[in-house]
Amino acid sequence: MFFRGFLLVALLGASCTRLGSIDEGSHGVLVEDGVARGHPVLAFGTHVGDWDDGFPVVLYRPKGVPGPLPAIVFLPARSAPEQQYESWGRFLASRGFLVAVRGWYGFFRTDPELARDARLLVRWLVQRRWADPDRLGVAGHSMGGKSAIMAAIDDPMIRAVVAIDPDENGYTHVARGPIERLRSPLLVLGMELAYKAFRLCATPDGNYRSFFAHAPPGTVEMTLLGADHVQVMDRPDALGMGICRVGTADSRAVRTISRDATARFFQRHLLARPIELPDGPGIAKRVKASDATSRRR
Repeated sequence: MFFRGFLLVALLGASCTRLGSIDEGSHGVLVEDGVARGHPVLAFGTHVGDWDDGFPVVLYRPKGVPGPLPAIVFLPARSAPEQQYESWGRFLASRGFLVAVRGWYGFFRTDPELARDARLLVRWLVQRRWADPDRLGVAGHSMGGKSAIMAAIDDPMIRAVVAIDPDENGYTHVARGPIERLRSPLLVLGMELAYKAFRLCATPDGNYRSFFAHAPPGTVEMTLLGADHVQVMDRPDALGMGICRVGTADSRAVRTISRDATARFFQRHLLARPIELPDGPGIAKRVKASDATSRRR
């Protein structure tokens, strides 16, 4: 049933189908990063919801692994094409997850609407019995990270959240109040220098640190030193990314560490594996303590 369903959707979205090993994906980024291992990955595009009010999605799943699978919904940054996160989808799927990357969205999409899309996508995966309803996570970058937190606040089915350099840009605030109601484990991945770029990339007073400051106890903050807002993307130097490019860190290292940390966090909280987050040069970590202070880890 699981594989027949995937085959049907693959046929419907044949123009977006990409079938092959993890080595063949993401414009060679995975091979370049030295992480082309794990399960071979099947990827294809489809559409969720009504054609006039739905949105495109790219699904990545480990080839030959029976479902329902632990699943991750991934929300890109505003106006960032899905291709910028293909290595993320393939990498996470190679580690045993079903990954659903929401397609491009523009400046008229609001934070609540994007959070609603994440909740809709979670249920869409579960209804088709592709995703295990007890092992669901949401991740996102920039506005997608903020909306991932919003989605988890209002949806108890979401068991873990990774917010990648979230920011309080926009009319809806999450760090200033609502985040306190979050009950799912949260990893905040922060890019240290992002606030030095154009304000659309990150704001000095509403960047990832504000999310950690107001988050519930147990929240983990992991800062990539010297990194900027777009270095987690597959092509941070692509056209239009220049307004955010202020980082001094190596982009491949930022991308590799961020992906690995995300995979490990979800493996720990969705697969119950005792895996620690990456450590070493260029990384600073804190854990939110119960007394509203933080301890270094």
